[in-house]
Amino acid sequence: MSHQSSEKKSTFSRRNFVKKGALGSAAVSLSPLGIPLVNAVEKAPKGKLKVGVVGLGGRGGGAVNDIMNIDSGTVLWAAGDISKDRFKKIEGISKKFSGRVDTDGGKREFVGFDAYQKVIDSGADIIILTTTPAFRPVQFEAAVAAGKHVFIEKPFALDIPGLHSVVETAKKAQSAGQSVLTGLVWRYTPHLMEMDKRLQDGAIGDILNVSSSYCGGGRPNQMPDPKFKPAEMSDMEWALRFWQNFLELSGDGVLEYHIHGIDRMAWWMGDQLPVRCYANGANIAPVKGANNWDSCNFSYEYADGRTSSFFGRQIRGTYSASGDNIVGTKGRAVAQGNSAFIEVDGKKIWEGKSNLGYQQEHEIFMKHIREGKVFNDVIGQSANSHAIALMGRNAAYSGQLITDKQIMASKDVLLKNVKGLTYETPFKPRESAIPGKTKFL
Repeated sequence: MSHQSSEKKSTFSRRNFVKKGALGSAAVSLSPLGIPLVNAVEKAPKGKLKVGVVGLGGRGGGAVNDIMNIDSGTVLWAAGDISKDRFKKIEGISKKFSGRVDTDGGKREFVGFDAYQKVIDSGADIIILTTTPAFRPVQFEAAVAAGKHVFIEKPFALDIPGLHSVVETAKKAQSAGQSVLTGLVWRYTPHLMEMDKRLQDGAIGDILNVSSSYCGGGRPNQMPDPKFKPAEMSDMEWALRFWQNFLELSGDGVLEYHIHGIDRMAWWMGDQLPVRCYANGANIAPVKGANNWDSCNFSYEYADGRTSSFFGRQIRGTYSASGDNIVGTKGRAVAQGNSAFIEVDGKKIWEGKSNLGYQQEHEIFMKHIREGKVFNDVIGQSANSHAIALMGRNAAYSGQLITDKQIMASKDVLLKNVKGLTYETPFKPRESAIPGKTKFL
C-alpha cells in the first residue's frame, strides 16, 4: 500500500491517489474499455455464450435475468444448488427468455454440495456464483482454474484468509484473460458513476471526510426459535436455511449487507486501506441461536490524516435511510437512496437520480467479454472494501484499535473444510461477540 507525503495540501486529494487496493495491486479501470488482450479480436466470442449459475436463490435468479437481458446471445446452460426446490425458478426464466434455456432437459441441473463443480464442468462459458457466501472462495478458485469468466456475488470472503485466496484467484483470472465482476452494485449505478466523475474533476475540491450508512428495517431471513427445527434436520441444514443469521456463513451483517455502504465509503475515499480503525456494535435485538449483530459503528483513519466513518443497523421499527455525506475543501456531495447532489457555497450545482445498476454492471461485464477485453473489479477495488469491512467488524467485536497490518495478518478462519462440507457436517456457531472480551485473532 502506498502512503502519500504530508508536505503539501494536495495530499488530501482523492484525485491524486495512486489507486491501489488493500493488497497492493493496481486497480483495473471501470470503463468499458478495460484491459485489451494482445489478440483481442481473435479472442472475442461472437456467438452463443453459455451461462452456468451456482445458487438459485434470489440473487442467483436476479443475476441470470440481468445477464440474459443485457446480452441476447446468452443462454442458461447449467444450474446447481443444494436444494432441489430452487430449480422451480428455471421454469420462470424459460418463459421470460423463450428458447434461451438449454439445460438438456434438466440433465445439466445439479443438486448437492458438489453441484458447483458439475456446473463448471458442464461446458458453460460464464459462471455465476450466488450461493451462501462461505462457499465463494472455493467455488471461485474452481471456476477460474477451469478457464471461466465469473460473476461473483458479494460478499466473496468472510475472513482474511478467504480474502487472500480470492485476490490470488482474481490475479490468475486477469493474467489468463478471464473477466471477473463482483456484486457491489452501487459502483455501477448511473447517477453515482456520474457524481464520481465530477468529484474526480474537483467539483468539491479535495475530499477530507466521508460518513456513510446502510440501515434496514430488520434482519433478512430472520431465523425462528431453534425449538422449531425438525428433529430429523441436521444443525448444518438448519444453519444453511437461515445462513444470514450466522457469522460463519454470512460474515455478519457487516459483510452480507452493510458492505454496500462500506464500499461506497471506500469508493469516495479513493479505494485506500485505512491505517487504523476503532469501532463499536451490538446485538440489540438478538435472535435466539444466532450470533450475528444487528448494529455497528466504525471509525477509520487514513495515512494522510483524513477520516471516514460508517454506521449500520438492521432493527425493525428504526430509521432505515442509507447514504453518504462527502465533505471536500470547496463543498460537499450527498448520496441518499436513488438520488444525489453536489453543493458548493450552499447552492446545488448538480443533481442526479437513477435506479440501482444491476443491468449496468452486467452490461460492462459482457461488453468486455464480447470485445475480448479483461474486466476485474476484485483487484484494487472490491478486495479493498472487503478488507475495510473486516477491519471494522474485528475492531467492533474485540473493542480494540485494529491497524491495517494487524487485519491483513489475521489467521482466523470462520468455517474450515468448506470443500468437504455436507448436511452431516457438525455445526456449532461461535458465541455472539462481546466487545472487550472477544479476542482479535
